Amino acid sequence: MTPTLSPLAAALARTVAAADRVRVPVETLRQSALAADLSLHGAPDARRRLLAAITELVDAGHVTLPAAGRTGWEPAPRPPLPRWVSRPAPPKAAAPTEQPVSWHAGLSWVPAFTATDRPSAKERALLRAVNAFLGAGGSKLVVPLRERSLQLTGDEKSLDALSRGRLFSSGRLTLELILARRTSPPVARHRIGCGPVTLLVENWSTYESLTATLPADGEIGTVAYSAGNSLGAVLTVLADDPPAALAYFGDLDVRGLEIAAAGARLVDDLGLPPLLPAAGLYRLLMDHGLPADTDADVTPAKVRKAVVWLPAELRPPAEAVLMEGKRVAQEAVGLELLTGTPATDLAAVTTQRR
Repeated sequence: MTPTLSPLAAALARTVAAADRVRVPVETLRQSALAADLSLHGAPDARRRLLAAITELVDAGHVTLPAAGRTGWEPAPRPPLPRWVSRPAPPKAAAPTEQPVSWHAGLSWVPAFTATDRPSAKERALLRAVNAFLGAGGSKLVVPLRERSLQLTGDEKSLDALSRGRLFSSGRLTLELILARRTSPPVARHRIGCGPVTLLVENWSTYESLTATLPADGEIGTVAYSAGNSLGAVLTVLADDPPAALAYFGDLDVRGLEIAAAGARLVDDLGLPPLLPAAGLYRLLMDHGLPADTDADVTPAKVRKAVVWLPAELRPPAEAVLMEGKRVAQEAVGLELLTGTPATDLAAVTTQRR
C-alpha cells in the first residue's frame, strides 16, 4: 500500500513528476517547498523539514537518492541534503507471451527453427501470417511478390529482403508456397565490356555520358541507371542476377550521399556485394564541379554522417563543400570532361589514389 504523503511531500512529488529531466536538483525542490509552505521562510528547521519531505518521497518510491559520499550530498549545514533526487526508471514491460501455434503441415520445420535460431520479430510475424494464410486455404492465384508482402506483413517491401534471407533457405519457405512471384521494373543498363563492376548512376545525362566514354577494357562491365531515389528498387532487381561487384556515383549533396548509404545497407539484406563509391568519378566531380547553393535543410551532424560513405581521402573536401550549404551536381562530370580524361583514369573508377 502506497503511504499517504504530507502536504509538503506531495508538493515536492508534483515538482519531481513535472520536471523535464530524470535528475531534479535539490534547489528546485527547495523553491517548490518554500512556495508550498510559507512557514519555511527563515525557519531554523527548514532544512530538516525539507529532508523529511524528501525522505517521504524515497519511502514512497517516488525518488531515489545519490549514493552516500561527498559528491552527491551537501554535508553542511546540518542535516546533510542530497544535491539532487532522481525519478526511478519505469518498470520494463514484460515481454508478451506468444500463444501456442498449431503450424500448417508446410511449416512443420518452424518449431525447431524458433527454438534454436532466435528469429526476429519480423520473422516471427511473417511465419504466423503465412501460417494463417495457408490455414485459410491460401490463394488460387500466383501474385506479384509485393502484393503478397502487403497482404502478409502490411508492408509491400518487407518480402524484398526477407525472401532472400534464412526463412527462404532450403527446406523452409518458398515463393511457390506463398503463391508469389518476383516482378521487376525495367532497368536501363548498358553493357560496356567484360569488367566485373556494375556502376549505378543517379542521373540520366551522366548515365548516357558514361556509357559513351568508359573504356571497354576497364573494370566497369555494365552501367545501370539508378534513377535518384529509386536506387533501392534497382538493387532489388539486380539481386535476381547478382553482379560480381557494385559501385555508385551520384550528386555530391547530403541527400545523394544518404541515398548511397541506404543502398550500401540494403545490399547486405539482398545478398549483393558491397556498394562502393566510384572514387575516381567523385574525385573528378570535386576537382571540376562548381559548388552551387542548395535549399535543403542541412545540419553539421547530417553532413558528417553523410560523408562517411565516401572514401576517407574524399571526406574532408566533400564535407567542406556541404558544410557551406553547397552541392555539386554530378552532371559536371559530363561528356566533354570525360572525353578529355585519360582512358587509364576511367578504366578503374572505384580505385583509390595511392
